Amino acid sequence: MYQALYRKWRPQTFDDVVGQEHVTKTLKNEIESGKISHAYLFIGSRGTGKTSCAKIFAKAVNCLSPKGGNPCGECDICKEIQSESALDIVEIDAASNNGVENIRSMREEVVFSPTKCKYRVYIVDEVHMLSAGAFNAFLKILEEPPKHVIFILATTELHKIPATIISRCQRFGFKRISTADIIERIKLVCRKENIKIEPEATELIAKSADGGMRDALSILDQCANSCENNVTFENAKRILGISSGNQTEKFAENILGSNSLGCLEIIDEIHRESVNILKFCESVMEHFRNIMVEAVNKSRKDIPLDKILKILDVLQTSYRNIASGSNAKLEMEMAAVKLCESVNTSAPTSKAADTPKEEKTIKKEVQKIITTPPPEIKNPPVQKIEIKAEDGTFEPWGRILDELKNTKTLKSLYISLRDSDAYKSGNYILIDSKNSLAFELLRNNNEYRIAIKNIIKNITGHQYSLGPYKPENKEKLTETNSKEDPLDALIDKAQKSGIDVTLN
Repeated sequence: MYQALYRKWRPQTFDDVVGQEHVTKTLKNEIESGKISHAYLFIGSRGTGKTSCAKIFAKAVNCLSPKGGNPCGECDICKEIQSESALDIVEIDAASNNGVENIRSMREEVVFSPTKCKYRVYIVDEVHMLSAGAFNAFLKILEEPPKHVIFILATTELHKIPATIISRCQRFGFKRISTADIIERIKLVCRKENIKIEPEATELIAKSADGGMRDALSILDQCANSCENNVTFENAKRILGISSGNQTEKFAENILGSNSLGCLEIIDEIHRESVNILKFCESVMEHFRNIMVEAVNKSRKDIPLDKILKILDVLQTSYRNIASGSNAKLEMEMAAVKLCESVNTSAPTSKAADTPKEEKTIKKEVQKIITTPPPEIKNPPVQKIEIKAEDGTFEPWGRILDELKNTKTLKSLYISLRDSDAYKSGNYILIDSKNSLAFELLRNNNEYRIAIKNIIKNITGHQYSLGPYKPENKEKLTETNSKEDPLDALIDKAQKSGIDVTLN
């Protein structure tokens, strides 16, 4: 029977695992030194090597003659595990075995010694799918496990796992594999399997895999089978349901030019060509994401940053709706019309006022407010929170950033926060970031704020509010309903229009 490429080319040693050297090196050192933990937690997006490393580790700890931390692959134990006939290596799919009774059954088994291996290894895939009761039952095993048992838990969603489970495991984060590494592996597989492939097709497949080697090899397998081992760029695009880069660029140009009709024509065209509209939406998002990065780096100034953020916000909403099963064509059309009708209706941002009349009007309004006594503020005063001595660095921040990184819809927020730190002050988490985009995203996107608060709550068990960290002030301002000073707003408007305002 034909064996799929991703199964045929599954790594058999740690040295064969691509793009996870930070994980494999540590695991090899533990095996060589004999310092084996009783529980491991492998975290990462799909297809990055979590289950493969778990199987390699199970072989290596039981191998009769390991070589530099790698399994030899030649002894009876390695061969049994490789053929999936070893009784002491148990793989559990938590997605379909997530009840208390399944964990209780495992608790009854672990007390017995291994039949042939040195260790009985339990590999629990998608462990975040366990029910609350199952997690509680599993915790009892992790607290006092038998010496002959090793647990390897794999998950794509760390925030769904209780902190009590996480704290009892050695944690390893699997990164998305780089496009360059995936390209090299595709080339190797094609050489060994006698598959001809165009360089452009290789790059397209690697990028479409989104950092997952398994997805890349599955796509390659499908492309090779559809065209008798001669994979062309056009063939790969057809299999993936991807539009041309030209269509993506034209669509983006039409949005920026408020050309609703042009956008609808492109959507209709890709729909007729059976292009995957979800992937098209993703490609448009990637296009504007690149523009956003250029704007943040000051290498591109022709499109205001707030306009780019607005476009990305609408596209992300449409992407989620399409992914959840909504009418893809209609969702994309609605997003296009919404963007074309609203994205270019914001006030002009030129340095000079549009007309002398407008400049005169602004000056009159400024002078009127200057000479008018300030209104009585009826809102409660802004509450100040002093940083207490016992508070300090917020230790789980690294884990929270990992969750943002591994959540596709929060990628923009992660990029803006990846070099940040955080501090705890009472019921506030104060974010210390030199990237002003981070605070702009959190201010303007309610979904981002809710998402990061939920991640913090899932990891810590506590509900916190967010705020900026300003060490020079030694105090933080809470969210307040106080009205914006109309003078400040008008002065800001005047200065943006190129009008000098002097207050006496």
